[in-house]
Amino acid sequence: MKVRKRDGTIADFESSKVVGSLKNSGVSEEGIKKVLSKIKEKNFSMISTDKLYSLIYKLVEKYENKYNASIYSLKNAILRLGPDGYNFEDFIAKIFQLLKYDVKVRQVYPSMCINHELDVVGKNFFIECKYHNSGGVTTGIKEVMYSHSRFRDLKNANKEKGYDFQKFWVASNTKFSQDCIDYAEYWSINLMGWKYKGEMSLSYLIDQNNWYPITLLPSVSRRIFEILKRNSVLIITDLKFNGDSNLKKMGLNDKEIAVLRMDYDNLIKASEKIKKKNGLNP
Repeated sequence: MKVRKRDGTIADFESSKVVGSLKNSGVSEEGIKKVLSKIKEKNFSMISTDKLYSLIYKLVEKYENKYNASIYSLKNAILRLGPDGYNFEDFIAKIFQLLKYDVKVRQVYPSMCINHELDVVGKNFFIECKYHNSGGVTTGIKEVMYSHSRFRDLKNANKEKGYDFQKFWVASNTKFSQDCIDYAEYWSINLMGWKYKGEMSLSYLIDQNNWYPITLLPSVSRRIFEILKRNSVLIITDLKFNGDSNLKKMGLNDKEIAVLRMDYDNLIKASEKIKKKNGLNP
């Protein structure tokens, strides 16, 4: 079977990659066997990555449960924060707040010659968010070099303008190109991307701390998402800090709240089971 990637290239279907993704999503050995068997049974000569993903998601939901299917769809849940990049900026700001940084979003700072609107700003750093609203896109070298130029322009204005940017981050919901990585390592630029190395990898931080986007919960329709995001509920753990009365004030009814709570509890249980299985829990 051949797989047509989003950039148009064609590659052989690699069952090992599917097995790895399913194991990371907590799917049992029996569930993995059933998923692979059904894919083989379809006897596709060619399938797109999007259709393959959709098929696997439905099979995991059928043979395992919808919560492991949701964890499998994490990357797609982040895409559901779009289509514009503002929600992703707020999502990244939330993560840094949970990391104990004091940050603000969409702040304007003047350099010696122009004004820069920065996505997320901390005490002595800022974060440029590079959001892509479709899968299969990498964050390229131009985007990192552009952010680096902004940093140098603002750093030169530090003393004159009264602020003190010492470093910056580039955060993306996709992987970085190898040129990006090489450039960032040479210039000591902080990267936070999909499955990027280290503990500041976006996917690692989300999985390790249960900082899943609210869009990962099966019961979050577009309507519910619009209500929640207006009230700064973008990470599922935000639900812990909002009682039922608060959620009602936002515009949710009793049934919607009950299902959200149930989904939250079951997703956390599924996540903790995965971490325990992988030896990440004490």
